[in-house]
Amino acid sequence: MTRAATTATRTRRRVGGRLAVVSACLALAAGCGSGGNGKAERTTTSGPTTTGATTTTTAPAINYQVQRGDTLTSIARKFHVSVDAILAMNKLTNPDHLSEGQTLVIPPAPPVSLTVTPPAGVAGEAFTLKVLGAKPGESVTFEIDYPNGKFTGPPHVASNEGEVSAMYQSSIGAAVGTYQVVAVGTQGTTVRGSFRIDLAPPTTTVPAG
Repeated sequence: MTRAATTATRTRRRVGGRLAVVSACLALAAGCGSGGNGKAERTTTSGPTTTGATTTTTAPAINYQVQRGDTLTSIARKFHVSVDAILAMNKLTNPDHLSEGQTLVIPPAPPVSLTVTPPAGVAGEAFTLKVLGAKPGESVTFEIDYPNGKFTGPPHVASNEGEVSAMYQSSIGAAVGTYQVVAVGTQGTTVRGSFRIDLAPPTTTVPAG
């Protein structure tokens, strides 16, 4: 390996970051997928784009007549909402008791959003990525886009509430700029957001005495 290639390799390692993704499991969920605990990855990151998160609009509530063989879980998955949301909307006290022909009011699916906290920080800081409004049980993958390439994290299963969270740990040598984040689901969810990495403010040394 030439000296230049070795230097380039070391540079890429210094500016790398890592992405750990975890699916949020709630009490009514049967459990997360095998990737629910997530794992750390390393990647180079840099590049300017725009900031902010994208959301979609919601549909109105609808009436649904219970069919033979329906369960709250199957109905929730059919309309991409949580069991808790149907229980609350219809003031049901026994989630295991449904009658054929019973009419349920199905709340609208929550809007899809991706937020990054904090929206800006310095190299070496951790950034929390959160998707709301994914389909319950949907497999969601986070991507970080930058001018020299794209990092794709492992897929993770959305909770019963349609929530998936991730933590991106930037490295000390991460490049300054805006980082684009794209969350892509296997059931049609696609939402974008971004965060900035800025220069750390200079430290001030106070003379002793």
